[in-house]
Amino acid sequence: MSKILFVNGNLHGHVNPTLPVVKELVTQGDEVYYFSTREFRTKLEASGAIFLDYGEKFDEFIHNFRPHGTHPFYTMMEYMLAFDRIIIPIVVSKTVDIRFDYMIHDVMFGGGHILGDKLKLPTIASCSSFVMEKPPLPGRMLEPGFHPQLDYLYEEMKKAEKEWGINDLKISDIFFLDAPLVLVYTSRLFQPQSDSLDERFRFVGPSITDRKETIDFPIHNTSEQKLIYISLGTINNHQTAFYQKCFEAFSETNYQVILSVGNKTDISSLGTVPDNFIVRNYIPQLEILKKTDVFISHGGLNSISEALYYGVPVIVIPIANDQPAVAKRVSELGAGLELRLEEITPTLLRDSTSTIISNHNYRSHSQELGESFIRAGGYQAAVHEIKCFAPQNIPDICI
Repeated sequence: MSKILFVNGNLHGHVNPTLPVVKELVTQGDEVYYFSTREFRTKLEASGAIFLDYGEKFDEFIHNFRPHGTHPFYTMMEYMLAFDRIIIPIVVSKTVDIRFDYMIHDVMFGGGHILGDKLKLPTIASCSSFVMEKPPLPGRMLEPGFHPQLDYLYEEMKKAEKEWGINDLKISDIFFLDAPLVLVYTSRLFQPQSDSLDERFRFVGPSITDRKETIDFPIHNTSEQKLIYISLGTINNHQTAFYQKCFEAFSETNYQVILSVGNKTDISSLGTVPDNFIVRNYIPQLEILKKTDVFISHGGLNSISEALYYGVPVIVIPIANDQPAVAKRVSELGAGLELRLEEITPTLLRDSTSTIISNHNYRSHSQELGESFIRAGGYQAAVHEIKCFAPQNIPDICI
């Protein structure tokens, strides 16, 4: 059996899809050593992984990171390079006495192949977002001198070259999915322009298992009363004004509404909660989605995938990162509507919800995507691909 090094970050959307994969690998007899941050220790150890903590230096980096500009792509590259420079020496120093068979790394760790070379390990990439093979910018916007923030990035890349003992580091070395196998947690149907992606990219679908979470509140909606579930995820969810607009939009309706506000919002600060609302800091999302008629979401790929897996149409209100791309894809495939946060009004929320409920095509398209996710195979398909990639693979299972 294999001894596997798994390197990930500190984002729920990147860690959660890997948990069922890790559990299945461990069930099949493999050892998985998993680098992440302390907030995920309990989840990772419950999956059977041997948890490895980056430590205080990484915590300081997360707390103190400030980009040298506001351009979204340059900022992402700044973060990814800084992330790489912090964790590569940490991982090398903490694994020096362990002999691994191969490494799996999250795509946000763009330097995974660099660490793989240092440790002399074959690498697999874990992609919890849509695949982007190239930067979403014209070539001239990647040339030195085009933008001060880009020039700062090139200066930092020169420092990384010295630290890693390599020459001619390119943005593509940080950004591109440079791995012989990339596990993508969606289906080819949902992935934009999937026909252009080669066989390195294996679309295994969302990694969903029954979490068996307890719902600690009653849901009383009848067959005539539709259930609306609202959540803006775990990062940019401190949105008091938006939640109050939800109150105004749905308080005088026949909808049952469940609102998850995350741990950054004091529920008492929202004012009087309407009688047809249940508001919590945390909601067992999968259990609620099984009963939901419309999901109003920030557009994180994990959340949207979970909704579509159960055939739930969505209203997507993207806030950051890859969420606009997810919202666009949902709209293109007819599985929901895309709205802009700055344009939200109670009337727009109410009318959009009514549109989705009254037009059964939205649910039909959502169900079609959900079926494509199920066919992709989920965590079991991911483990199959890993086993076939592994140096000691069993040929007869890889046909």
